[in-house]
Formats: sequence, structure tokens, C-alpha cells
Amino acid sequence: MAGPARPTHREVPDDMSRPRGGALLSAGIVISLGCSPGSSLSDGWRSVTGTRAMTGTLRSTTTRLRRAPSSIKDGPGINHGDIADHNSRIVLELLRVFGALTRRDLSQRLGLTEPAITGILKRLEGRGLVTSRRQSGASRYPVTEFMMRPEGCVALGLRLARRAATAVLVDAAGGVIAEQRDVPPDELIATGRALLARKPTEAEVLGIGVALSPDDGVGIDAVREAFAPLTVLANADSATAATAERLIGAGDRDGGFVSILVTRSGVRAGLSIGGRPFHGMHGFAGGIGAMRTGQDRAPLADGLSPDRLDAAIAACIDREAAIAEWAREAADHLLDAVVAISGVVVPGLIVIGGDLPDAAIDAVVAEIMAAPVAIGGRPTTTSWMPPLRRSKLPAAGVALGAALLPVVEFLLPDPRRLRETPAHTEGAEARA
Repeated sequence: MAGPARPTHREVPDDMSRPRGGALLSAGIVISLGCSPGSSLSDGWRSVTGTRAMTGTLRSTTTRLRRAPSSIKDGPGINHGDIADHNSRIVLELLRVFGALTRRDLSQRLGLTEPAITGILKRLEGRGLVTSRRQSGASRYPVTEFMMRPEGCVALGLRLARRAATAVLVDAAGGVIAEQRDVPPDELIATGRALLARKPTEAEVLGIGVALSPDDGVGIDAVREAFAPLTVLANADSATAATAERLIGAGDRDGGFVSILVTRSGVRAGLSIGGRPFHGMHGFAGGIGAMRTGQDRAPLADGLSPDRLDAAIAACIDREAAIAEWAREAADHLLDAVVAISGVVVPGLIVIGGDLPDAAIDAVVAEIMAAPVAIGGRPTTTSWMPPLRRSKLPAAGVALGAALLPVVEFLLPDPRRLRETPAHTEGAEARA
């Protein structure tokens, strides 16, 4: 089994029974229905979790066999099942990030013996999550390398926003299998079912991820009932956007990062620190849309409104000129929010995305970067101004991040524990 105790197994508070969902900041509250991330990868999952959020109390109808009573499992200690589950998640994360690795590679990165690695790989291969092949160029002694098998599991993501409803089906690595955007709200559930029917034949469905927003056209209860008994995980759209950025977009950063989401229902932000979300008191962190910004001290949501941009384009013959004029005014508002975030949080990166055209976001970013030191007596810089860039993910990855919630919940490791492993430093360098 494992060698001498390593930092991988230090006693740390175990919040594995809490909903992690993507583990990134939201202006809302996580809802977790179904499996707890504390379930072992080798056990399968039959679980129940119920939490109260702004949308009400939601409960699943299935149960999971536990190794210990709930009162014991919810304590800070970890048992053998937790350790095995954690190591399996770490192996999957390493294969997801680095690609093909040998037993020796995994042994060195995890600090475990090769026989222990062999046992982990056998369990994952039995689940259809890992495959193997002879290493190319191997000479006298054949070497086997192992890869993540993304098609072994799938997850469905739903964005419930009335004017931007989206359904997307992804594999275990976050690759898009099928996607449908701008779906009428009353057709979203049917569209989600149709996408699930397109999954690989033997793929296991991890669950349903949901992105919540203030203007949802579909209720979370309706989603839960429609897809029962599958696990349903939900988080605010700003949080799911940040989840997508961390896993398949800009990646995690030293000092964390902030994802600013501009939608037709407002402006919200997600903050990720150490791969974990910061929700704030009552889950209200990230509600920056009501900030009074710009020289006219108007709400930030008004200054960045996509509807205002649409009206400006419709009223002007020259589309580029209309975008440039709108961007100058929008940048005046967004700059105040960027300065406030930079001065207090000091993140390593700020990403902007959402329901605005790419050209409009690029124009706003360019205006902010060219801003003078002060405008109208207001400071426009701090001791540290992080890089500011447009999200490269469609619609800031809101629906994609929702689909990744079950992947994070059931397959990937707790980011805090991942950072305690020897592989963390190399993984961070690889992402950078």
C-alpha cells in the first residue's frame, strides 16, 4: 500500500459532505442534491444531501451506504475510504492535466509506492475512467502509460436564464459532446434530455449541473423532478463561469482570480482563492452590479448593460463606431469596480465575459488599460493592477461550468488538498 505518511494525508478539516459544486465564488448559494463528494470512487454513489438556498429546500430521494454514522463522518478526521477516494481523485486530476503518465510518474508525483498506484489504477480502469497503452518508443522493457478516458462519464449543464437558456453535454475532461444555445425556456428540459440521449453508450451520467440567475425561465424544482433520480447540483451563474475558467479556461492563479460576468439580468462577480469559492456573508459576495460607478455614479449594471449596447448599435449606421462609443462609457464604470477589486482582493487575474460581443469586451478592456492615473478626481489605479482580459469561453462558460459541477463533485480532488500534494507545484507550472 502507501509508503510513509506524507503531507497528502495530513489531518485537515473534512468538508467533503458540503456541496463543493465547482468550488468557485458566487453571488448566490450552492444547492446540492444527491451525492456527497465524500463517497468513494470505488463505491459508486447512492447518496442524499439537502441544503437550503434562496430557492428553497431541495431534497433528493436516494440514499448512500456510509462507512460510518453521519455524526462521525462529518467530523474533522478522515478514514481509509476517504484516503482511497482522495488518492483516486488526485490520479484522475494528474491524468487530466498532464495527459499520459506511467506508474513511476504517478508514484513520484503522489509519493506513493508503485503497487499502491497499481491498485488505484485498477479501480479507475474498472470504472471505465482510465485506459492504458504501451509507451511509444519503449525499447527493451515495455512501459505502460495511463490516460484519462473522458468518454467514461458525462454530465449535463443547464443555464436557466430566460434570455440565454443553454444546454450542454460534456465528458469527464470537460470536452463538449453536444450543445444547444438560446433555447426557449419551456423547451430547455426537453433539450437537456435530448442531449443526454447522445451520450456514448456505456458512459455513466455523473449528474446535472445548473447555473442560476435572477431571471431564470425554469425553476430548479422542475429540473430536479424532470431528471430524478440523477444528482442535481446548482450554483450561481457567476460561480459556474469561474468554474469553467479554472478548469479549462484561464486556469487557477496565485492570489486567486475574479470572473466578472456581464449578462442581461445584471453584472455579477465570482472570486476563486486557492481553487475554492468565496461566498461571503449569506452567499452575497460578488453582487457588484449595484455599485455606483463612473462619473455619473450610475449602477455598474447600467453602465455595462448589453441592452444599451444593442440600442446604440441599432441607432448608428457604423457598428464599430457605436461599439467604440459604448465602450468608452462602459469602461468609465467598469474601471471603478476593477480598482475596488484590485485594491481589496489583489487577485492574480480578472476575466470579463458574458452576453456581450467579443469586440465590445475587447474595446472596454483596451479603454481601461489606456485610462489615465485619475479621472475626475477618482483614482484609477492601485498598488497592484492585475491582468485584465476577455474570457475565451463562449458566454463566459456559464453553461459549461454548470456541466462541470458534477465532474468536480465526483471525480476531481478538493483543491485545498491537491495543493498539499507534491504534484501541486508542477501542476501549477504546467497550467501557467
